[in-house]
Amino acid sequence: MTSHYAVLGSPIAHSKSPLIHNAAFGFLGADSDYQAIELEEGVAGFIAGLSSDWLGLSLTMPLKREALAFGDRVDYLAIEAQAANTLIRTNTGWDAYNTDIFGIGQALEGSDFDSVSVLGTGATARSAIIAMQQLEKKVTIWGRNEIAGIRMAKEFECAWVSLDKAVRADLTISTLPGGGLDQYLESLSPQGMLLDVAYDPWPSGAAKLWSVNHEVISGIEMLIWQAIGQQRLFAGNQLEEPLENEHKLVEAVREALSMAK
Repeated sequence: MTSHYAVLGSPIAHSKSPLIHNAAFGFLGADSDYQAIELEEGVAGFIAGLSSDWLGLSLTMPLKREALAFGDRVDYLAIEAQAANTLIRTNTGWDAYNTDIFGIGQALEGSDFDSVSVLGTGATARSAIIAMQQLEKKVTIWGRNEIAGIRMAKEFECAWVSLDKAVRADLTISTLPGGGLDQYLESLSPQGMLLDVAYDPWPSGAAKLWSVNHEVISGIEMLIWQAIGQQRLFAGNQLEEPLENEHKLVEAVREALSMAK
């Protein structure tokens, strides 16, 4: 019997998650499929209508808080991030996880940096802060919503800084939507590398500016690795437990993305 999975969110038409996960299932030889479903709200109602062969869901905006509240058991990272991007069916209900934190950490694997600025105040920004604090990096925060940003800085015991200062960090992680930095770019002088979580359209205005003199990491890297984290969970592994031949799985996913360009 085919097992079913999907990503829920809105807007969802642009999502690359079906391409990534179906490539992964194909590599693994799993009798599973994965689709994108437009859903603005109502996670509980949607799941109530699913048959028993639906085994897992990915959640993107604006459903990550709903997914967190829906989980019968919630992973501690999802609790800390106040957002769940993964729901796994169990014998007793649904477990909620956050693989964004894992994805951000893996996207930066091998990069050399000490200071980090996180741009944004939403769920992905929280995940980025947690990922960097796990690595014991010095984190500062900037966001367009200053009140929310200062509150977040206090919660995570980080400094709230101006945007000019933020982009002087060894690493800037922008969690802003695509084009979210465009109005500020003319006045910025970046001094480190950039991880831009927004990957469509690519390259972003920020990526173009940073790439003149600095390394730029596309948000596709985070997307790939958070999906690999979900594949671990779909397979019944713990989040920190790699799949067999995972490096080849990642290669297969990258090839699928490359062929789809």
